Amino acid sequence: MSSILAPDITDHRPTVLIVDDESAPRAALTQILKQDFRILTAENAHAALAVLNDHGVDLVTLDLKLPDRSGSDLLHDIKRAHAEIEVIMVTAYGSLQSAMDCIRHGAAGFLLKPFNASELLAISLQTAQKKHRLDQLRPTLTNSTTLWGPEPACAKAWETLVSDYRAINPLSASQRDETSPLVPLISDLLEAKDRYLLNHGSRVSFYATLVANRLDLPFAEQQSLALGALVHDLDLISNPGPHVLNMESDQQIHRPSLGAKMGQAMGLSADAVQIIALHHERWDGTGYPLGLQEERIPLLARIVSIAQVFDQLTAEQPERTALPITQALQQIEQQAGTAFDPALTELFCNTMHEQPQQH
Repeated sequence: MSSILAPDITDHRPTVLIVDDESAPRAALTQILKQDFRILTAENAHAALAVLNDHGVDLVTLDLKLPDRSGSDLLHDIKRAHAEIEVIMVTAYGSLQSAMDCIRHGAAGFLLKPFNASELLAISLQTAQKKHRLDQLRPTLTNSTTLWGPEPACAKAWETLVSDYRAINPLSASQRDETSPLVPLISDLLEAKDRYLLNHGSRVSFYATLVANRLDLPFAEQQSLALGALVHDLDLISNPGPHVLNMESDQQIHRPSLGAKMGQAMGLSADAVQIIALHHERWDGTGYPLGLQEERIPLLARIVSIAQVFDQLTAEQPERTALPITQALQQIEQQAGTAFDPALTELFCNTMHEQPQQH
């Protein structure tokens, strides 16, 4: 069986760019990281961008306060021009809001000065390892047509990809207790395509799981719901181009039947595959791809249908302001009986009203 993933034939250390205008923090970070990373440094945003354009960099540690511009603005520029580079914010001026903003805009982590050396090293190594996994997958997503092509080649390609990924990235003890051994691969596939896909899927899975807890669903169904919600936009990894923001609402681009075929080839449960296939069906029968009506739509797909619209309304996105939770829930309630199952809509809204507002 031929390998889809390129073999790792080097053992070169990853490269980290330390961006800080003060010499003492640069020296401290260098001392902590130099054994495991090749080190580059920059004193300001202008110098940092020059280094990024001239060198291969895997990881940036970035101070939030720089002399020529803010670290958060530099983060935006890095993610716009070098989306594959991982960024860890390290600052003495952090707040919960600034941390959330940086994470939302693509930072892999946020650490406060004075930082704990072992914590900094651990998160840096974990982030570099994640980037290595994503770099393995990105050429496959860019160049492969077999993974979303006709059978039987599609199933064979997914079998090979799953096998190669597990061989290169064996499960840790904690991951072996996951809902599915496919979760690490699924998460990496979504993030390798567009980090928004992983964040969106993770939030939709969280919301759907809250509802499942209220419904007292059997454990196997809860597992399938959590996984199916995470991967409900699986088909979007097949779209050309690096970014898929806002595509999940476009019927011309979104192909849930293709996503279901990919999920089945990957080995997901039948319930999870149904979620991928049918989460765009509507209670009144005007949805797609099958135009199913009311309870002919599987229960788990009906839950994810509400959860994914709620997240689209409440999540910050470029060119679209997030709605406050109360306004989003009002919009959800207005679609009860048309887009959504009325009983599930009431349960979903009641459940969300009871959650702390940061959700």
